[in-house]
Amino acid sequence: FIKQYETRSNMIEVKYVDPDKNPGYITNELDPEGVLGIKKYDFVVKSDKRSKVLSTYDIFERSYSQSSFQPYISGLNAEYAFTGAIRFVSSDNIPVIYYTEGHGEGDLETDFSELQSSLELNGYELRKINLASVEKIPDDAFAVMFISPQQDITTVEKERLTVYMENGGNTIFLLDPIQGNPRLTNLEEFLLEFNIGLGYDLVFEMAANRAVFGQPYYFMPTFTSNTINANLDPSKFSMFLINTRSIHILNNEKEWITPTVLLNTSPDAIGRALTQGEEDNPGPLNLAIAVENRGHLKVCRTLVIGSSLFTSDEGLRMDASGSGKKFMVNSINWMQGEQHDIYIPVKKYTYPRLEGITQQTLTILFIGLIIVVPLVVIGLGVFVWLRRRHL
Repeated sequence: FIKQYETRSNMIEVKYVDPDKNPGYITNELDPEGVLGIKKYDFVVKSDKRSKVLSTYDIFERSYSQSSFQPYISGLNAEYAFTGAIRFVSSDNIPVIYYTEGHGEGDLETDFSELQSSLELNGYELRKINLASVEKIPDDAFAVMFISPQQDITTVEKERLTVYMENGGNTIFLLDPIQGNPRLTNLEEFLLEFNIGLGYDLVFEMAANRAVFGQPYYFMPTFTSNTINANLDPSKFSMFLINTRSIHILNNEKEWITPTVLLNTSPDAIGRALTQGEEDNPGPLNLAIAVENRGHLKVCRTLVIGSSLFTSDEGLRMDASGSGKKFMVNSINWMQGEQHDIYIPVKKYTYPRLEGITQQTLTILFIGLIIVVPLVVIGLGVFVWLRRRHL
């Protein structure tokens, strides 16, 4: 497989190195500074600009058995991994996504490592930032991402985001419902620039064919048809959301603001108000919206989603198709204005698996293999012995 890259491009050279026979190659040629953490069986994609290490975890897709909840290799992710790595090491400019801290956010490296890996394989670099401790958002920031903040940003942080946005900066918000339902006043004031408001609710999908295990807060959203979602195949898209708030397009249309709904619910859904005395929001409800703002010197874009759990490591264990990761990568690629950035699908293995075996089936198999088969063998042995004895 790897040789095909070398065959189709005279700019790619493939080498195989045995670190046991040539132990100095890693330290002398690949990683003289000792920062890449290269291990045996790793793949290293290297150019004169930078290097990228791919492990077997990047090359193979892992899913979880529905019966035993144990991981197994379900597909080959090599084309996506190598293509992303080649683009990363050969690009002149790497888009940097800064993910925030200081508001009780989820930790990307520990809670969202699968999302981090997918973005890195697609050519993005991720760095942490505390907006309260910097004078300005760095000039190399392609986007600033908030992953499940539990408290509001400060007025100063809002002002820094606004300056960044007015100069063409992009923003990404994964906004779960928060315990206690605190208002995110400053964050909402920033989102007014994109004509977006937040629902302080918990979405219940009441359509029976969309709820998972009969739980209306765990459901399959409607995948809308638009130019952003065009790179994704709806027939193979099985994304699930859990504990989601609604996202609103405000009734204040402006010609320089273009919102695109990416995910929504059925008309039967309800946004249950989390504060007593407030009204519920009737469906259909918007769950993910992408917005382009052309009202400043440079075009800026934002992505607002009412949940983060679908991209967490825990959530992705229940997403055998990887639809959540595909959706996120595709939506962030849209922010670059590069419609050619296509998520290369995993090549699924089709070998048969014993899934969904009931206890009754296991009991029958046990009796058949452990009791019946040995008795049949013993019976045949006795029969043959008796016949030979009387010859």
